Amino acid sequence: MDKAKDRDRQSKYRYLTEIQQMMFVFGEIQDPLPETTMLIEDIVRSQVIEIIVMAAAQAQRRGSRFLAAEDFIFLIRHDRTKVMRLREYLSWKDVRKKVKEREDAGDEIIDDDAADKPDRVAKVQIKLSWELASMFSENLVDDDDEEDDEMLDAQSDSLKRLKDADEVTKQMTRDEYVHYSECRQASFTFRKNKRFRDWANMSAFLDTKLNDEIIDILGFLTFEMVSKITEMGLHIKRDLEKAASDAPAVHDDRRRRAAGDKASISLFSGPPTARTPLQVQHVQEAFRRMQRAPQPIRNFKGGLTRTRVSLI
Repeated sequence: MDKAKDRDRQSKYRYLTEIQQMMFVFGEIQDPLPETTMLIEDIVRSQVIEIIVMAAAQAQRRGSRFLAAEDFIFLIRHDRTKVMRLREYLSWKDVRKKVKEREDAGDEIIDDDAADKPDRVAKVQIKLSWELASMFSENLVDDDDEEDDEMLDAQSDSLKRLKDADEVTKQMTRDEYVHYSECRQASFTFRKNKRFRDWANMSAFLDTKLNDEIIDILGFLTFEMVSKITEMGLHIKRDLEKAASDAPAVHDDRRRRAAGDKASISLFSGPPTARTPLQVQHVQEAFRRMQRAPQPIRNFKGGLTRTRVSLI
């Protein structure tokens, strides 16, 4: 019976290891609870399916059978920081792809005149159809300063993550740092395209096959989902622990003394502030708070309507 349950779990939950690694990077303990990890995977899978369905509807409005990158970016257009980071991620990915193609083709032409000049990487600028600049075939003024300012604002969250990672890794040994670095490379899609398609059951929602660029975008978004859920869950957990510690505990102390509980004040007892893992209720509360977006009233005639899920 237990083997059958383990087999069903492995067939349904395919990213438990990757989610555990991501949670560890975002501040959770190294071995989170299995039920918490499975709940996060269920949430991420439902979010991916919702994104695919909404992106397919957006492509249909454009009159196209094939999904494009702008269909997914349109869904997160209100989060300007995430949009700019995603565009930067895609542009640098295209640069790496071109460099790899040149290396595979053996194109190693060295220009002596260009050797003294600073190396400038020509990144691809992704134009979005709903932006005003995309309505013009050519940019009359190349305003690099404005784009740089936007990128600086978009990178503030990334810089904060790097600062937090630096604080976490200061006291780590070499082996611990190697493990932490491996956990930072965890991904839903990197060299796992087929597994990701089967996991999200894309064939049931799409008639066409998604290209690698779309899969990379979904990998970026799933990484952000795990980050938000973990950070929000840890925030809720800290608030609950603080509220519990501030509450009066005189009655509990008397009951412990009456029961003769001496282990809590033993000389060789463990540290009282040992970290505990995220519980299922913390993740559920985090997801509930992220779903509190106002819903428009559309069923004026009454009856049941489908509540739209807010994207994380």
